[in-house]
Amino acid sequence: MEPENSESDHYARYPNLKLAQLKFKVSLPDYTEDVELKKKLLDMIVSEEMGPYYEIAAEELGWNIQDHIMKKLKDQNAVKLAELDKAIDDALENLSTIDVKQAYLHKANYLCKIGDKENTIKSLSQAYDNTVALGCKLENIFKRMRLGLFFMDLDLMQRSLQQAEPLVELGADWQSRNCFNFNKALHCIAIRNFDTATDLLVSAIATFVCTEIMAYADFIKYTVLCGALILKRGDVKKLLIDNPEIQQALHYNSTLREYLFSLHECEYRLFYQRLADIEVMMKEDMLLHPHYRYYIKEMRITAYDQLLSTYMSLGVPYMASQFGVSEEFIEDEVSKFIAAGRLNYKIDKVSAKIVNVPLEKNSEVFKAVIKQGDLLLNHIHKLGRVINI
Repeated sequence: MEPENSESDHYARYPNLKLAQLKFKVSLPDYTEDVELKKKLLDMIVSEEMGPYYEIAAEELGWNIQDHIMKKLKDQNAVKLAELDKAIDDALENLSTIDVKQAYLHKANYLCKIGDKENTIKSLSQAYDNTVALGCKLENIFKRMRLGLFFMDLDLMQRSLQQAEPLVELGADWQSRNCFNFNKALHCIAIRNFDTATDLLVSAIATFVCTEIMAYADFIKYTVLCGALILKRGDVKKLLIDNPEIQQALHYNSTLREYLFSLHECEYRLFYQRLADIEVMMKEDMLLHPHYRYYIKEMRITAYDQLLSTYMSLGVPYMASQFGVSEEFIEDEVSKFIAAGRLNYKIDKVSAKIVNVPLEKNSEVFKAVIKQGDLLLNHIHKLGRVINI
């Protein structure tokens, strides 16, 4: 039998999120006819003996299952699973609880590798029931979190986080805490809770240890994208732009670097160009894809407000030239955001200017709302006392 450390190291990279990202990319309309990309995905599936996942991918991507490939994969899976089941039976009959746990983990690791989600969860649960150590329990749950991310099963991710949280609070080591926070950040991104995701990602920049989940460069990508959306301009400078780890990582990603720096340095034409690249990047990312329209819209609002807030009024032609777009585009875009209450300005059609609306008017409205709210609460309290009597 392989040493335990060798087994753990071998399966540490499973489920392989790069494969899940590749499958998602192949599913996009722009790549459904990309023969080379489809071959790359199929080759990865075959090399990893992923019989169950081949069936899932074929169904979701509309592939015709090749019988000879399917038979080969099923035969390989059957032989390996028979060995693992035999080891479990032997452990149950002759060995200790620790050995039973390890036998179930070996099976769970293989099932995870070949993309059998339901049976992986079952084997992980059986291993968990035979686990005593806090750290080992958390590793088990983190495996389920990654499985949920691999299949974009947000319910599985949520349940795993809920199960892990009380264990982390019991006294987990710093590495387990970091891993928990990073998994929580990914789940927050998936459900569009960018505020919490930003806090968790920024706090992990100097202590990122979850390289089995994703490469450091991808971690920086998520951190920069979330930070640019949520952080105030001064915090972007302090926490991202001036951060040595961020600077070093962005040295190898000019698109992301120019995107982050151009907005802060008010180079709006370059920012708009890089924002288009960011849109493509997000479209091809299985975690970010559901949010790319929302994200791009919010970043446009941020850029418009950043420029307009420094002037009492600004000519539409000048603003259009700053962003490298037509006057009609700027006027139409800004007017929509003004109408939606997202930008506190008005457009003067006569002078072709966008005028800053004094904040005092909004403050008066806000004070009026607070006053009416207080009166309503007083009436409710009085009514509550009458009902109690």
